[in-house]
Amino acid sequence: MNYSFVLKFSAIRNLSDARYAAGFWADFIGFNFNPEHPAYIDPAKAKEISGWINGPMVVGEFGHQPVEWINDFIAAIPLQAIQIPSDYPFPEIFNTPNLKFIIEVSDINKKDHIEKADMLICSDPVIYHALKISTDHPVIYENIQVNTDASVLDGVAFVGGTEDKPGTRNQSEWTDFLDKWAIE
Repeated sequence: MNYSFVLKFSAIRNLSDARYAAGFWADFIGFNFNPEHPAYIDPAKAKEISGWINGPMVVGEFGHQPVEWINDFIAAIPLQAIQIPSDYPFPEIFNTPNLKFIIEVSDINKKDHIEKADMLICSDPVIYHALKISTDHPVIYENIQVNTDASVLDGVAFVGGTEDKPGTRNQSEWTDFLDKWAIE
């Protein structure tokens, strides 16, 4: 399937969501490696999950961890892209070769690294529209609602959930949305 927008699945924590993302031709699948975030995933589990999928670029989603921390994850998983906050304090991360950068913008006044991004991501509609006006970078809208008009969006991101037992995850809302916007 193809879409008129970039498709990302964020904070993946189980194989069911990862395989779903790959099956629906996602461009990116993200694993949250920020230990302060509730969706944090152990790197060994993320590596195992990513080994079961083909297609999407694997993204490491980080907070303000040091560059050395991130470089360890890039090598171990391996990662093809990283997602960091717009106020990330270590600009030397942008010297990392062969890596795509997704900048997460949660405050329109904190956009230090936007010009170095390959794309931007946010979950606030006000910030999304402000970024669309102020930058030429593609902007992914996260936490999309099923009734959202995706024809006006550069990118869509769904956030993974938890799973009680393997294979029991219900992604019907994702399917309804993606089926509606699939391009033949």
